[in-house]
Amino acid sequence: MPLATIRPTGWLLERLRLQAGGMAGHLDEFWPDIARSGWIGGDAEGWERGPYWLDGITGLAYLIDDERLQAKVRRWVGYILDHQHPDGWFGPRSGDATYADHDVWPRIIVLKALLQHHDATGDERVVPAALRFLRLLDVLLDEWPLQEWARSRWTDVVWVINQLHDLTGEDWLLPLAAKCREEGFDWFG
Repeated sequence: MPLATIRPTGWLLERLRLQAGGMAGHLDEFWPDIARSGWIGGDAEGWERGPYWLDGITGLAYLIDDERLQAKVRRWVGYILDHQHPDGWFGPRSGDATYADHDVWPRIIVLKALLQHHDATGDERVVPAALRFLRLLDVLLDEWPLQEWARSRWTDVVWVINQLHDLTGEDWLLPLAAKCREEGFDWFG
């Protein structure tokens, strides 16, 4: 079901409005790791703090139809999409041949936010950009298997891949989802 198909009312709507008016809705205005995040070209943290904030604020912005928050989402989404690396990589990159520079985890959080944004707006830039990243991921996983958080949170990766498969019908996505499950922590064993 597309984001915001069902709208919150009553108590839940009030709680979400409190979030929008509180720290969640203003975090980017005072916390340097969000306000100056490496994800939007800043000099602050460029790993997961910005992506987590974006993932949370995106759903909130569209669920309560808050134009102020939607403008924040559009700013972040626009920057991320406009600065996608030619090979498909999203976000800050140091150029080091280390795992830190191949860590897919925060990119998956960003993809979750991008897909929410696409769901709410139909932004035509999102799906091609996400597919470019996943093509790169398919190759990268052979040399840089899932580690740390990405290994534990592989189900989020598979959710993103399945969402894109549902949107596009691209058959190559299903073996990628299987590869992520194979590299991930065995939650079912």
